Amino acid sequence: MQSEKTELTGIKFIDNIFFDHDINRYGIISMLLLVVGILGGIAVGVGGIHSTIQLVLLAFSTMAALSMILAVAPMKYILYSSMLAVAIDLVLILVNTIF
Repeated sequence: MQSEKTELTGIKFIDNIFFDHDINRYGIISMLLLVVGILGGIAVGVGGIHSTIQLVLLAFSTMAALSMILAVAPMKYILYSSMLAVAIDLVLILVNTIF
């Protein structure tokens, strides 16, 4: 029996972590729900609530990732939208805490 490794994102580091995405789908989704939800809440609490543009960015990116999860989209799209949401959250957390 030969196991075939499929490319999920094209990024080797992420593919090594999530290479068996069909078997680990529910574990990955539960981790992403926690990370995206908590980071989104922290980003809003740190200072996103005072700026309309930041609030729109946070709400759109977080809801896009959570909607992909709820719609049972392919893991590729779930990972891309979650990585985008986490990146936006981290940037806005850093911007609001440093400046």
